[in-house]
Amino acid sequence: MQEIFQYRNGNGILHRMNPITKIAGVTAVVVLAVLSADPVFLAAMTAAILVLGIAGSVGRDLLRQVPLLAFLGGFLILITVLTLQIGDVILDGPVVVTAGAVSFGLALALRFCAMIFAFQVLVATTMPTALVGALRTLKFPADYALMALIALRFIPHLQIEGKKIQEAQAARGFSPGGGIGGKVRGLVPVLVPLIANALGKAEVIGLTIDLRGLRTRLSASGTRTFGRPDLLLVAGISGLAVCFCALTLIG
Repeated sequence: MQEIFQYRNGNGILHRMNPITKIAGVTAVVVLAVLSADPVFLAAMTAAILVLGIAGSVGRDLLRQVPLLAFLGGFLILITVLTLQIGDVILDGPVVVTAGAVSFGLALALRFCAMIFAFQVLVATTMPTALVGALRTLKFPADYALMALIALRFIPHLQIEGKKIQEAQAARGFSPGGGIGGKVRGLVPVLVPLIANALGKAEVIGLTIDLRGLRTRLSASGTRTFGRPDLLLVAGISGLAVCFCALTLIG
């Protein structure tokens, strides 16, 4: 099973970038995604991040997220269509579908996709120690840097642990039934032990950090120098910012 938000060892263009540059790029993507409500611009930004991930040898990791993102995006569009009615009417019936609601829901879905892709590229191409070092260089407190590192390491761990619990429940003959109700009932025997195990491991990790004195020993060593790949990423983000400003002025 392929874990999400997991570092992939490699020597691609994204792996050679300075972590600070990638953090700045993700921040710019988040800011542009939040400020923009144009589905065309958001779709172009999402596609650009996907192309960048493919060029950086992490395209498979991004493509594996597409089914889940498509499901969540469709859910966001459905909720928006059912709860919002602005603009011209596209479909008149038991459920009134308006152009404004579809556009707004599509913008929400694409905004979510762009952010997830950006974070996936950052985590998949940056070693956890280098990411923490970059955060310390940016004057993040050691506690927050360690918290970010542990959170990133917990995501794939919880995914694997949840899969093991689900398989153990199935081996014991647990059958929640079919349909949506069955899926909801099947979550309870998985989430309860998963949360209990996570809380226990979190306490152990906290004690380990204190005993080893990592809060006082954490430093910003090991970060890469800035090079041509960083300049290319800065140029790409600057181009997106210029396009956003142009679309804002035209609109």
